[in-house]
Amino acid sequence: MADAAQIYGQKKYLYRQDGLFIRFNDNDKELIIRSLNGSIDVQLRQKFQDVNPQSSDCLEFNAIYGIVTLKQLNYLVVVVKAAFISSIMNLPIFQAEKFQFIPIEDKKISSRDASYIAGLQEIFNTKTFYYSEQYDLTNSLQRYVENKGIRKPLSQYWMNSENCKPFRLCNPEQWIPIFISGLIAIRYFKLNDTDCQICLISRRDKRRMGRRFISRGADLDGNCSNFAETEQIFRYQSNYYSFLQSRGSMPFKWIQKPDLKWSPKAKILGDITTNTEIAQKHFSDQFQLGIQKHILVNLIDKKGTQNVLGNYYNEVINRLKNDNLKYIWFDFHHECRGMKYQNLSKLINMMAQDLKLEDQCSFDLKSGTSQLNIINVMTTQKSIIRTNCVDCLDRTNVVQSVIARHQLWNTLQKLGVRRNTNLAMEPFPDKLEQIFRDIWTLNADTVSLMYTGTGALKTDSTKKGKRTFLGALEDGRRSVIRYFIGNFHDGGIQNNIDLLTNKIDLKKHDYKNKFFTGWHCLLLIFASAHFGLWKLSGFVLEHPTANQLLGIQKKHDNNDQLKMTIAHFALVATGMFIIRTLIFSKYKLFVREAKLNH
Repeated sequence: MADAAQIYGQKKYLYRQDGLFIRFNDNDKELIIRSLNGSIDVQLRQKFQDVNPQSSDCLEFNAIYGIVTLKQLNYLVVVVKAAFISSIMNLPIFQAEKFQFIPIEDKKISSRDASYIAGLQEIFNTKTFYYSEQYDLTNSLQRYVENKGIRKPLSQYWMNSENCKPFRLCNPEQWIPIFISGLIAIRYFKLNDTDCQICLISRRDKRRMGRRFISRGADLDGNCSNFAETEQIFRYQSNYYSFLQSRGSMPFKWIQKPDLKWSPKAKILGDITTNTEIAQKHFSDQFQLGIQKHILVNLIDKKGTQNVLGNYYNEVINRLKNDNLKYIWFDFHHECRGMKYQNLSKLINMMAQDLKLEDQCSFDLKSGTSQLNIINVMTTQKSIIRTNCVDCLDRTNVVQSVIARHQLWNTLQKLGVRRNTNLAMEPFPDKLEQIFRDIWTLNADTVSLMYTGTGALKTDSTKKGKRTFLGALEDGRRSVIRYFIGNFHDGGIQNNIDLLTNKIDLKKHDYKNKFFTGWHCLLLIFASAHFGLWKLSGFVLEHPTANQLLGIQKKHDNNDQLKMTIAHFALVATGMFIIRTLIFSKYKLFVREAKLNH
């Protein structure tokens, strides 16, 4: 990807005098940012002196993110490295790759503030922040067209909205772009000798942004954990086709707190009346975005704790008595057991009436322009599919990609591309198949990384079109990593997310970023316990009674040695299990919890 500075000709730089001064080379004004008695003062004035951008006193940057207040000082956060992704309707899109925190006051950064900055940089370093100077990334193409291209950002996807507030009297739209968190992937290919573009955009809702076991369900306002909308945009000549889906945790109060168990037990909070009101708020909020019909696809198991959650979700939807909500419970693990992902065709057939060609946004835009007053709108999307599993990650990713594949096939058939079968995963022609798999795999990994700390599971089905043995092994590796991150690191990461999204006021909820975590303590204790149990088991097994029970002779042969080794491992494993179950899991020792209650 090209560097943003090479694509976007506007030079932006800042320098320090009696405050921070910000200049753009194509603007005859400059911003002055000062900190006065702890409050931020931002003024706009005419440029009145020349400044050498090459001077060591000047810092050139790509974009302003906004102002962040930490324990000691206020900071201006800027993007100092960005990559040009591509363009949508000829409007450039950038990926922020490196951020820098600049104290507004000319003071040394304290060690406490430095630890907060390090925590925030961990989030920024995921490279999941995108911005555009001209295109409103918070809105889908359909909403963008309805707004005639006028800047009307949606606050739930506008990551730096609060950080822009000190600039509100200084025409902030001229200085600060809108940032989203998620993914933007844009690829080009040829179809029928015609240049085409496919784009995938995932926008994460910041209102209940968090980590896997810490943030589940919905809050009292109906904001759901891990909620995101994913938009697939396909351009053929001057025709644009936009198809929108969403994902999010089940919209009622439930928790699944980390407790060192592989899969902590989920628990529903509150009564059915309260949770129905929460769900009502959630869907009312979604209806305000313009699409009135919602198909709710629930992929969790119809057994165990998941069955309890699924039945409760069903009852909540029934109590809402809303004909615009259609609930489908598709037990993914049961239907696709034995890696039979072709059975997803059953789910597609269940939604056949809701996955028609015309149920997407499509319009014709004159080639070479982005003027939205000269377009011909052909169709608008009237229903949206909201998918969930427990995490709204792995199963959800697979199903969303299959739904997007089906809808793209509908569009291609209209353009004259012949479809041979009705299989859920029927491949696309030429290079489009690999491009489609790559961007949806990237989307799965990106959303998963932000919620769990690892890439997604089951991505081989998206990337290769089928489940594989090596893919299953990789799922096992990532699951183990998720276990340790979820128990020993996510509490600290959640604190940093809450700080970034302005939920934590450091004057009220101070916290420390610990670098020696419970994981290190637990590893040390387990290693010591393992050594002690190994020695103890050796002593026990050398006892004559143990030898008699195992049928071991006084003079050991190879068979006896094998019995001894197996017995050693069995005793050590039993001891480790007792330590983990009776001590660590019961009292949740070393589990890293978040500062705020989610």
